[in-house]
Amino acid sequence: MTEKKNVVILGAGVAGLAMGYFLCRSGQYHVILLEESPIVGGMCASFTYNGFVLDHGAHKLYSVIPGRLEEICELMGDRLIKLPKKNRIYLQGHLLDYPLRLTNLLRVLGGATFLKIGLGYMVSFWRGLWDKRPARSYEEYMTRLFGRPAYELIFKPLAEKVWGDPSQLHPDIAKTRVPTSNGLDIIFRLLGLRDETKETNAEFFYYPYRGFGDWPQKLKEEVQATGGAIITSARISELKREDGRIKSVKAIVEGRECSFPCDFLISSIPLTTLNRLVCTNGFLNQRYEADQLQFRHLILVYIFVNRPLVLKDQWIFFPEKEFIFSRIFEQKQMNPALGPKDQTVLCCDFTCREEDEIWHTEDATLVQRCIQGLERAGFIDPSEVIGHLVKRQRNFYPCYDRSYKEKIQAVNAQLKQVDNLLLTGRLGMYNYNNSDHCFDMAKFISEHLNRGSLPRDVWSQLEERVQSYRIVD
Repeated sequence: MTEKKNVVILGAGVAGLAMGYFLCRSGQYHVILLEESPIVGGMCASFTYNGFVLDHGAHKLYSVIPGRLEEICELMGDRLIKLPKKNRIYLQGHLLDYPLRLTNLLRVLGGATFLKIGLGYMVSFWRGLWDKRPARSYEEYMTRLFGRPAYELIFKPLAEKVWGDPSQLHPDIAKTRVPTSNGLDIIFRLLGLRDETKETNAEFFYYPYRGFGDWPQKLKEEVQATGGAIITSARISELKREDGRIKSVKAIVEGRECSFPCDFLISSIPLTTLNRLVCTNGFLNQRYEADQLQFRHLILVYIFVNRPLVLKDQWIFFPEKEFIFSRIFEQKQMNPALGPKDQTVLCCDFTCREEDEIWHTEDATLVQRCIQGLERAGFIDPSEVIGHLVKRQRNFYPCYDRSYKEKIQAVNAQLKQVDNLLLTGRLGMYNYNNSDHCFDMAKFISEHLNRGSLPRDVWSQLEERVQSYRIVD
């Protein structure tokens, strides 16, 4: 009987837990997950507060990767509910349907603005017939796709709020978020001449009825049921190396240093953190490109309201700069049982950089600005507010600047010199994706390792695969 190999997985968010789930099911490995936090799930976890089960912002289970959504549903079983998707865009004092509808656009924007957008698109379309150069930025990509007026009205301000200066962003951000590269396809769907598909619009999605955190919780249960170990509150102190391999991982657990041998090391922790751990004591040269990779911090402001429900949507996007938040989300739209019968909570989310003033703004000021914005949009009266909560998360979104690919290639080329190292997940691979993509990464890695593929070969193939990932709202 072949001896099982030791696998250490860094991080127990959905990416790490899914990795453990597939490896444990194969029966070929001793699997240990090391998580710095006292709980698993990362930002996909749920938590309780004032009688509510709350998520870290808006999450859903949906996938256009063949077979993955079915596998997730089979895994979760009766712990999921199926919901029709309801989300819109708040613009100029009105709610726009999403996907966009011609009649709704005309009514909300008015004839003059609608005509301006249409002419802008036609100008962009005709230019595109002769200008075939690849777009160099998010701005160029979206302008070519929708025209300058639509870009200036909706896509530019929203991108500035979520990602930063669109002229300095790589077009990959747009390609990941916009489910088409063809402006005519969008126009045909807008006019009703072409139907939406599951690749362009999620008409429904699944959600764990106990809160989104039940998704990583189920993965945790499966890992432990199949012999895997999950150690929380574990701070990685050192990676022991020998002959170009990581031989063991040292971590501080309950005040003492423990050592975990590994034949394979799979990391879902931030790529920048892993790079610092690997490139110490002269094992590899530190790559300055790793420290140049940009991230966006996340701020969540929860506003508790003395009303059963406020919205008719699960979440609403706010591109206009007069609102501090870029999106609001109502937890009880997922499942009314996740909070008290006569109360609800709106989660306002927005992102920023470390150096931005908003990151250093006091919680009370952020809360007040969110309440003011919700009142201005007509959703609440300040007298209805009965509480609030503010949460902050550093380095939540990888932020693709225009040279991010070159930086990633330099960092990965360095790390691939470690023979038994693999990366996975949003932060681990510096790849903007959702939890279904993390599930897919884990299955892909597991299947290839089970067949005896070398880690660096698996890594290179995975890099190609993740380029096809798309996020469908």
